[in-house]
Amino acid sequence: MIASNIAYVAGDGKHVPRIQRYRNRQDRLFIRDVFIDDAGHIKHKPISKLACFANPVEYLRGEYDTRPTYKGEQGPPRWCAGCPSSRACGKFAYQRIEMDAGIAAKHSVWEAATQRLEGTARYEHPAFTEFAAACEKRGWTSDNEDALSFQRAEEAKRKRQARAEDKRKAKRAKTATPAGMAALGDERDQRHEALVAAARVAGAPTWLRNLPDRTIAFTCDVWQVRAAIERRHAGEVTGGDVTRAMLALGRDHGFAASSLRVRVNEAIDRIGRLECEPADAPVWAAFEAGKNHIPPRSPGQVLNGVVWSVLEDA
Repeated sequence: MIASNIAYVAGDGKHVPRIQRYRNRQDRLFIRDVFIDDAGHIKHKPISKLACFANPVEYLRGEYDTRPTYKGEQGPPRWCAGCPSSRACGKFAYQRIEMDAGIAAKHSVWEAATQRLEGTARYEHPAFTEFAAACEKRGWTSDNEDALSFQRAEEAKRKRQARAEDKRKAKRAKTATPAGMAALGDERDQRHEALVAAARVAGAPTWLRNLPDRTIAFTCDVWQVRAAIERRHAGEVTGGDVTRAMLALGRDHGFAASSLRVRVNEAIDRIGRLECEPADAPVWAAFEAGKNHIPPRSPGQVLNGVVWSVLEDA
């Protein structure tokens, strides 16, 4: 019995292997997808793992392919068994045979000579060898492999461009370092204590009173991350910058990236209110006053790299 991985036995007795053992099971070629010219050469959309398509020897050889069965259940499809493109494959395989009178004659001889044989014994007959050898010599072509190569090259180019863009974005990204976060840790905790006290005091405004503990902690983390970024980078710090930094630092609080961005923007608005409202006594007024306080400079102090000194009159 000829093995499943053998297409036919050559005239010198050597076994010629089949072309494609593992077939494409995700994509499907319909008859309408394929164009065949007068010489039997075909064109169709690029599809991987289907170099065997419309090959008369492969199609005929797959007649007895079966799927393995394990304890009464069918296993994964192999060879031609279960190939979703088999209908189109058969149509164009036979069309190729009929286009060449010599090959069609050898096919008829094989059919007549093996009609009493059963199973794969038909493919071990010398008549099938002659038919298969004639098909190999005929050498029909398909543009599939060239189209696949072009498609793979384009996909590789797209991925290279995407990686390059990711690198450019990473260079432009405004980030916060663990060291920068640690330097603001004490102030973050102090702001957290002040916000909790303000939110729980009797008579607190509704927008403060309704803040849950999780939102308070999240707001303080957003402040810390944004402040760390501002110390490290020049220019405006956006909600997107803070969101990406929080994700990188593991401060996402369990939110998905899309919802985290919304929560961050809400927290930034809330921070603005904590620093400015109410007008007479903002919740974080003490921290802002400390941040903006500029001590008097004495003679001889180094300012921006310039040494100021007092010169006595001569």
